Amino acid sequence: MKYEFKVLNTREVKAILAELKEHFGMEDKMEEAFIEGGDGKIYLISRKFGEIDQSKLRINNLGLYFCKREKGGLRPTIEGSQIIHATTNVFEMNEEQMDEWIHGNDLRVGKQGLQGMVILKYKNDFYGCGAYKEERILNFTPKERRLVAGAKAVMEEIQ
Repeated sequence: MKYEFKVLNTREVKAILAELKEHFGMEDKMEEAFIEGGDGKIYLISRKFGEIDQSKLRINNLGLYFCKREKGGLRPTIEGSQIIHATTNVFEMNEEQMDEWIHGNDLRVGKQGLQGMVILKYKNDFYGCGAYKEERILNFTPKERRLVAGAKAVMEEIQ
């Protein structure tokens, strides 16, 4: 099985960065190359990748999974949320909400000044992205990245 990807041109990258700026307030410039898979996933990779003859490569995975194109706009991954330093559409969680989120639960947050995709933050850490809908933030954290029940107690014992 060959992985299909497309190296995005400058115009396409500018459109992604403009969308991130408009929706999340991202101001940082990004020096990485952007690659999009056939599934709408966008990856970041060193610009040096362009110097390689890609026709001779057999690639299963490439770069850092940064975000995905969704109906409602771009959905940053956990790592993507940490890279973009969002200033708008950010939900500041308290400790209890953070604990619920890392266990994979949706958050009931009531009316907020949020719309669409939302970055979740606790203190100085970013925990990914969810969809704000009907006074809730829907959790998209993959099951393999969620904390399992009882893990918090184990971590406290270790410390």
